[in-house]
Amino acid sequence: MWLAPAARRAPDWAVDLVVLAPIAAAYLWMALLAARGLSGDEPHYLAITQSLWLYHTLDQSRVLLRHDFFVYYHSLMSSHSLHRDGHLYPLHPLGLPLLLLPGFALAGAAGARATVALLAVLLCWRTLRLTTRVVGPVPAAVAVLGLGLSAPLVLNAGAIYPDVPSGLALVLAYEAIDTPILTIRRALALGLLLAVMPWLHVKLLVVVAAYMAWAAYTLLYGRPRDGALKRGDGVARTVFAAVLALDLPVLSVGVLSLFNGVVYGSPSPTAQFALRGQSLLTGNPLGGLIGQLFAQGQGALGTAPLLLLAIPGAVALWRRDRATALKVGLITLPFWLITLTYRDWWGGDCPPLRYLVPMLPLWTLGLAALLAGLRATAARVAVGLVAAASLLLSLAIPGAPLYGWTLPDGQGGLLVGLGARLGLPLSSWFPLFAPTKTGPGVWRHAWLIPLWAAILLALWAFVAWRDHNALSDR
Repeated sequence: MWLAPAARRAPDWAVDLVVLAPIAAAYLWMALLAARGLSGDEPHYLAITQSLWLYHTLDQSRVLLRHDFFVYYHSLMSSHSLHRDGHLYPLHPLGLPLLLLPGFALAGAAGARATVALLAVLLCWRTLRLTTRVVGPVPAAVAVLGLGLSAPLVLNAGAIYPDVPSGLALVLAYEAIDTPILTIRRALALGLLLAVMPWLHVKLLVVVAAYMAWAAYTLLYGRPRDGALKRGDGVARTVFAAVLALDLPVLSVGVLSLFNGVVYGSPSPTAQFALRGQSLLTGNPLGGLIGQLFAQGQGALGTAPLLLLAIPGAVALWRRDRATALKVGLITLPFWLITLTYRDWWGGDCPPLRYLVPMLPLWTLGLAALLAGLRATAARVAVGLVAAASLLLSLAIPGAPLYGWTLPDGQGGLLVGLGARLGLPLSSWFPLFAPTKTGPGVWRHAWLIPLWAAILLALWAFVAWRDHNALSDR
């Protein structure tokens, strides 16, 4: 079988080094050496961190009115704040600014970017360990290397948004709970991770609910150790684990509601969204799905086509390990649906696939399962070509406009940059979504969407057919 483990397995540290060294180099280059200015919500997150560091307060009045932010943002900055009782309270979650605080204190904006980059490296490392345990070392290494070096991951690793820490929290929580017995230590780790999630972003509440349901099932139906049964303390341990895993996130949500009530005048977890004129679950999920898959600047097709293999990868994971496929679906699909119903399903002025970053590491399990099951040479070549296309787009980042971020007219910066090097009009070969100020946006070359959908379906069918034939010949 292709990518089957070798007879003599390399030590874990050697595999980690081979996989993570190029990923860490790319992330730190993007965070520290790429001459990219801040945009979107990035300076606003930094302004919260700066206010906490310089003035030990959430009130952003001094940072904004004294123009303290000029040290990292060389333009006037609008106020993403609530004017209340003479104070300016930020309308962004506090989780990310608190995580950035040590790095910002040491090295300013560069330290904050380096913090996100290092968290992204840690995310890839834990994804590698998890995927190795589920699928095997070689397909896990190849899948995580493909994910980690994909343009969306590289670009998001150098951006100041909460999605990379959110992805890390999802993976760590999965590692903590994916066990037949939820021990007290694992329950404590899970409870703390779930308690942090709502402070990173309110949409993670659906993930918290999914993990709590999984934890409750494990506590009810998991088998305690025989020794615990003989000592009669199995029930006590289960109750204590339940308190840690289930009560800590509930307590955290309660504190968040209290905080929002005091600061923003509403105990709703979505109070910040309402005050910014935004609302959840108001967009068309079908439009969001088409955009996240096919939009050349904001979707997977024009930024990292390898990630589209997560769809047939889900089928491969289901065939290989249905329990794991159900767990990954339980955690990621409700969260994905939330992002699809955003009016700005692309995430605003930000790196491509920002909203998918928290889910992509767990979806790597499917990609690794797909790679591990490839048998036919033609199928391997087809997948290899998709991987090569993704790598070319990643290599185009240094010379691409805006380092590959979506251009204002919706063009993919990566396609424009790679097309200029190859002398090909690549941007005209892909559907384009142009955001507008008066509405979600308009599609151009929309007729290419069904064409590319047919091409992808044909590719997946070809891979499945060749692999089926290879298996039948054995």
